[in-house]
Amino acid sequence: MYTIWLAGSTERTKQVAQTLLIDKRFLLTKIITPAPKKIGRKQILTNNPLHQFALENKVSVTLIPNKLDSVIKSELESQSKPDLLLVVDFGLLVPKWLLALPKIAPLNIHPSMLPSWRGSTPGPSVLLSGETDSGVTLMIMNEKMDEGPILKQLPFKVGVDWTQTEYYQTSFRLICANLGDLLTEFITGNLIAIPQPMESPTPTAQKITKEQAFRPWNMIQQAMDEGILAQELERASRAYSPWPKLWTIVPTSKGDKRLIIHKCKLDERKYLQLELVQIEGKEVAGWNETKNAIII
Repeated sequence: MYTIWLAGSTERTKQVAQTLLIDKRFLLTKIITPAPKKIGRKQILTNNPLHQFALENKVSVTLIPNKLDSVIKSELESQSKPDLLLVVDFGLLVPKWLLALPKIAPLNIHPSMLPSWRGSTPGPSVLLSGETDSGVTLMIMNEKMDEGPILKQLPFKVGVDWTQTEYYQTSFRLICANLGDLLTEFITGNLIAIPQPMESPTPTAQKITKEQAFRPWNMIQQAMDEGILAQELERASRAYSPWPKLWTIVPTSKGDKRLIIHKCKLDERKYLQLELVQIEGKEVAGWNETKNAIII
């Protein structure tokens, strides 16, 4: 039985943890994850999904307040070293000393076909670019971001109506279905690591902000009336869903208001057609119910 430490924080990391927990070839001995944070309007201190998983399944957990500092270093180095360190959606810089801790190797799951879309948001980047093929990569980690040797890539087709949700669900369902066998093949020397090219054919997939999801109202009007940039906006509505959502500012009789575009599509002319929207201070509604509130 091989021992594994898992570093991460999200529902996707939790999915990987569940896969490892039920596979008798492995023993999940440590979870490394950010400490609880205050979230929501009421600022309630909340465990992330992986932390909650660790508590429910009685897996030893090391909480990281802000970064992997000397105190955390001393704690982890004093413990029995795992065979593998697996990093998935960690969200923090992994220092050199942690990469050196596992007996065999530090590994990472990255939901793109590396070297394309290195960085923290490969899913939205694939959707924004309109790519129809992608995949998920198992790689050996090094000190450079997403540049380590590739162990295995599992390709998949990207659905034309996918949001981030479908993209990441497909990525992690695919890797989790094969993870136990892939890790075993690697440990036993039956997976050959292939170095990545130094240069990526795509830009780095940077962290998304709310500001990036903004589009001017006149751009959206042109896409609706003339089809200009309609495809780019339709892709953006999916790439920025479920967060931060494509949005704009519209003029109303009560002043400028934020308008969130929850769902849209291209009509038969390839013009943009808004379907579900939400004007500031209101509930989600159909475009036909909302458009009269906007000064055209």
